[in-house]
Amino acid sequence: MKKLKLLVAILALGSLTTQVEAQSLKDKIFKPKGGGGSSNAFEALNQETDPMGITGQYTGLTDKKAYGLRFVKEADGKVVNQLHYFEKKMTPDPALKLYMKESYFTKNKVKLFYAWISTGAANYVEVLELEPGVFAQITQTNYSHSDAGVVALDADRKVKDVYAKDPAKLSVYDIETAQAKVDQIITSLNAEKLEKDRAEWLKFDVYKNNVNKVVFSDKWYNLQKQGYANKIGVDGKAFKTELDMGGDMAFMAFFTYPPSVKYAGQQINIEYEMEGKKVNREECRKRSASWSSMVKLLETKDFNYHQSSTRAIREYNAYHSQFVQDYAAIQLLYLNKDKLKVGQSYNFTVRFYAHRDGENGDLLAEGVVKLKYTDAAKKAFDGDPAKPEMKSVFAHFEKFLDE
Repeated sequence: MKKLKLLVAILALGSLTTQVEAQSLKDKIFKPKGGGGSSNAFEALNQETDPMGITGQYTGLTDKKAYGLRFVKEADGKVVNQLHYFEKKMTPDPALKLYMKESYFTKNKVKLFYAWISTGAANYVEVLELEPGVFAQITQTNYSHSDAGVVALDADRKVKDVYAKDPAKLSVYDIETAQAKVDQIITSLNAEKLEKDRAEWLKFDVYKNNVNKVVFSDKWYNLQKQGYANKIGVDGKAFKTELDMGGDMAFMAFFTYPPSVKYAGQQINIEYEMEGKKVNREECRKRSASWSSMVKLLETKDFNYHQSSTRAIREYNAYHSQFVQDYAAIQLLYLNKDKLKVGQSYNFTVRFYAHRDGENGDLLAEGVVKLKYTDAAKKAFDGDPAKPEMKSVFAHFEKFLDE
């Protein structure tokens, strides 16, 4: 069972001159060479109280050294809601002053503090409390825009360390479980925006009638027009319930919420089922180096919208002048090759799952299409006697299996 955790976020995004220089500046402020202070360097802070219950000495997970945090509500006769950060020893001035994102607290009771160390984006620092007295430090690898000073919620946040006022908490708060809690908190902050975006999508029948479904067509552009990933670009009239296995077999999923936000930090696993047999991409990807090169990792961070990009069981790629295919899907067809008869149709199911730590989570979308094994399909998959020099799909796949 996953441990619960909390996070202090420190984010490096972009650079002042080079990424190396930006990282160096950040390291000078958070956990410089030598780490934090001695075991009692900030014990005086434990005698202080504040409205947020934050102030005190904290112990770092990775170096077991001491750090100091102090919440300051007022200064110079004004409400400032700042978080002061100390390292190595108590000084009149903190190593860094961070500002509270007040709307997150008033609306969601989430305590998030941030600071721009300089104008360079790589020097943005963020601190988030996930449970009283426990924090996690995180970095950001990318972001698209900022929200009133705070880097946007769709940024890619990664936990780097965990801090606790009670050192005993570190036995249950580690990096992996802190990451899970961070993802959960960020998702909750996105809830209001998600509902507004979804309401806009629900105005279109093609989405409303197919949400949480996988749809199919014999051409990818019948599913989604190029450049329309974040908006409806088709009317759904060219969606198909049956496809010729000898031609293009394309599909796309519609999601209730964008997986990148709802399932931040996770993966996407696609499962195929036909005639009682199942194959999924994650199981295939982990089989060998050869499989891993053919079945790429799918991460939720790349699924940013209410619909997936178009994908294919098999389709002709004009740019490469050849057919391309999902090897996991071809594996399933290969397992059923002895059952395939010309003129027959077979139910083929596609499922999208959120995936974490080797296990499928929520089912995001599911759809069924009939695949018809035509004369053209037989020539493609089993071989064309009139063109013996042309290797069939199954012959090509068998060669791959022997690698």
